[in-house]
Amino acid sequence: MAAQQSKLRRFLRALMRWFLLPLLAIVLLLAGFRLFFPQTAQSLAAACARQLLLRALAWQAGTGWAGGGFEVQRNLWVPMRDGIRLSTDLYLPTSTGPHPTVVLRTPYSKEEGALIGEFFARYGYAVVVQDTRGRHRSEGGFYPFRAEMQDGYDTTAWLRRQPWCNGKIGGFGSSYLGLTQWALAVNNPNITSVAPTFIGGRLHDVIYSGGAFSELTYLHWSLSSAGRYGDLHAVNHIRKGFEHLPLVDADDAAHADIGFFNDWVQHPEPDEYWDSLSPLARVEDLSAPAFLTAGWYDFMHKGQLADFERIRANAPPAVRAATKILIGPWSHSFFNYNLKNYGVAQGRFEAIPFEYVKASKDWLDYTLKGIDNGWSRRAPVRAYLLGANEWRDLQDWPPRDAAPHWLYLRSGGALTEREPNSAEQEDTFVFDPANPVPTAGGAHGDAWTAGPIDQREVEKRTDVLVYSTPPLPRSLTVIGRVQVKLFAASSAPDTDFTAKLVDVFPDGKALIVCEGILRARYREGFNRPKLLTPGQVYPLDIDIGPTAVAFQPGHRVRLEISSSNAPRYDVNPNTGAPIATERQRQAATQRILHSADHSSALILPIVSR
Repeated sequence: MAAQQSKLRRFLRALMRWFLLPLLAIVLLLAGFRLFFPQTAQSLAAACARQLLLRALAWQAGTGWAGGGFEVQRNLWVPMRDGIRLSTDLYLPTSTGPHPTVVLRTPYSKEEGALIGEFFARYGYAVVVQDTRGRHRSEGGFYPFRAEMQDGYDTTAWLRRQPWCNGKIGGFGSSYLGLTQWALAVNNPNITSVAPTFIGGRLHDVIYSGGAFSELTYLHWSLSSAGRYGDLHAVNHIRKGFEHLPLVDADDAAHADIGFFNDWVQHPEPDEYWDSLSPLARVEDLSAPAFLTAGWYDFMHKGQLADFERIRANAPPAVRAATKILIGPWSHSFFNYNLKNYGVAQGRFEAIPFEYVKASKDWLDYTLKGIDNGWSRRAPVRAYLLGANEWRDLQDWPPRDAAPHWLYLRSGGALTEREPNSAEQEDTFVFDPANPVPTAGGAHGDAWTAGPIDQREVEKRTDVLVYSTPPLPRSLTVIGRVQVKLFAASSAPDTDFTAKLVDVFPDGKALIVCEGILRARYREGFNRPKLLTPGQVYPLDIDIGPTAVAFQPGHRVRLEISSSNAPRYDVNPNTGAPIATERQRQAATQRILHSADHSSALILPIVSR
């Protein structure tokens, strides 16, 4: 026993001498270094974290070892045609050039592009990260989207003149950075390819939905992004803005007057104002193919899928043939906590989806380096199938084999394949714009609350109608654009009708899949506003949006009908006056018909497998 105790003491002394004391010394040195050199310590810690994330991403995504050296040149000035200079960082490989070049143009500070710059530079790309006009270090004034086509063209022309650029130039980035890529790709012979993520190229299509303003997303963005630097604290009182009338003063009520927000809400129709800001006003003018990335719970996905369809139909042949799309289960920030409700798993170190990282690098390698990596044989559409949690490769969007499947609204909240008869009674509810239906998940810009959220609390309200199928005997796969044909009447001269597609689990959990809205004045087209005759029945087509979902056996398909989803969409005051400046509200009695003569229905695009 004594021998064993002696041996243990020797082991503990050795452990203390050779491990614990050196470790304590290192910790004390690091603590002292951080105390006396806080900025340097913070910079080194960020660099170490960036290296770990970069290596983990490369390893897990299968992009190969990112081992090349690089150097950084900061705050280069790139001149624009009007004399304004844009501040630009250059990440340049240490290997012999010239190099293919990746360009990111951002309003969110070019320093935030350091990880992307280093990632691609280590693979042999010159990477340019630029502050857009009027933001951070760049000169000029900031008005969202207005100068991006002009400045994007001038930037690529400057790149072509640099000795380190070999003339192959590709765009990269998400959200606003994706819009700047579409701006690069219009009537521009200098651009080779673009990879816009989570962005639509026609701005009215993504800022408005069914004629309603996407208030939650764009009031938040306006408040946090105004001016040279933006201010995240500006959204602290955003709820005051959501509750305020008129809509044009919602920014003032929340924080401060913002000129571009006022312009957005006072142009509810797709007019020349929006065309002047939208790179994809004409897809016929596209100069380069695109690899689009979308997310089923991202607020941009309706516009992105519409862009993809228009490009595949009307863009120049070379652009049309090479353009492809990846559609994941994601929200605007890729993963969020709520995706777990639908069984969407996030891998270890998967801060950015590995599928996206690998596909993006393959795209740039193929288009800018000419590497035969199988990209040309990749399907035009790769889509994540919710419910089944698997990827599907498709040759077209929407799939050619998708067949419309009609489910009719019936009395008692039923949703069936059988058409209603003449004895069906209509359903009614009162829509009070002072007490709108609250947003619960879905595709919007709040990363914390977007995604597949349970709808059961919302469904308890008297102003939400619920229609459900019986439990499904077999799986039902829906891929394509979901629509509702609604026969409705209102006591108001203008109002909204909303619709949600919901997947109901055997335990009663009801997850939102996709949603839509129609502002009734736009029932005949967004350029043809026409008020309702109170009490008259109208056919209304509500676009719930594109999706890919497999309803599993034992689940039920559910449709929710209401007249608000706030603050996801701005609330219609029901008066018929211009929405942006209306200060009054009035309640409306809504009637939903489902009879032999007025067969309201949910229309699902069904595929056989």
